[in-house]
Amino acid sequence: MSNQYSVEFINKSSNSGNVAIFQKAPDQKARNIFSLAWFSKFVNPNVHETFRWNIDYSFVWSDTGEVKPGVIFEGGEEIPADLQSANTILLDYNGGYFFGPTSFTGQAGSLYIDESGNVPLKQAAVGIGMSNSGTFVQAVQPNLHIEFIPHPSYWIVFGNYEEGEILDIEQISDAVELVFEPNIYNVVATLQQNNTWVVS
Repeated sequence: MSNQYSVEFINKSSNSGNVAIFQKAPDQKARNIFSLAWFSKFVNPNVHETFRWNIDYSFVWSDTGEVKPGVIFEGGEEIPADLQSANTILLDYNGGYFFGPTSFTGQAGSLYIDESGNVPLKQAAVGIGMSNSGTFVQAVQPNLHIEFIPHPSYWIVFGNYEEGEILDIEQISDAVELVFEPNIYNVVATLQQNNTWVVS
């Protein structure tokens, strides 16, 4: 079992809103990969909330329609993945999307999704998740082979973000990175009165 990570959020600002955590991956824009609002909670001033997760990966899809920022990734299917033993899955379509069984191919440490020739073009989203929630997705395309190399960075933002929302991270300027030093699994992120962040 992997170590559990946690972030305690403290809202010292005078604003109510949603605090959200999302992940970024290297070169995701070039690969047309979108981040999701991985966790999100509505928080009033002077309230604190804690988010907890394990680094347990999964394959996910959702019948979103067009994949673009603002669309909510929800429903669909989630199948556990393992970087060493179950790192590959097939997405197929028979009037509805479904995952086939997992297998091991390619390189350990990567996650692969093979999309069959039956899947409609760009009418759903498929990707990977962590700790039972989607993290990265892209639009479904027939006969496509997708590789995800999980080396995520964690970010926190305050605003109006719904859990599962597809994000345009290029337009999010007020997020701050949550850095976990070696053997450190808990951080505190405080939104201060002047709406700046302190992470400790």
